Amino acid sequence: MIKKKPLIDSLYDALDREEEANNQFYDYTIKSLKYYKWLSEDKREKVQDIITKLRDDTQRHKNMVEKLIQYVQESDKDVF
Repeated sequence: MIKKKPLIDSLYDALDREEEANNQFYDYTIKSLKYYKWLSEDKREKVQDIITKLRDDTQRHKNMVEKLIQYVQESDKDVF
């Protein structure tokens, strides 16, 4: 069992990590692919598709964490 405040703090930490992954890793990597001359065009497209899927999955996960934060904040319970 975990109290409401520590749970919310942990969820906000998870949310920050999701945002950091999206903003720093995925976007940077996708933009950088055009400079990877050692990769063939088809492989670059494949890598971009994979990274785009990961970025989209991370965004969905971020949305779920946001909904969970809202649920916990609005809940009358103090222990989860």
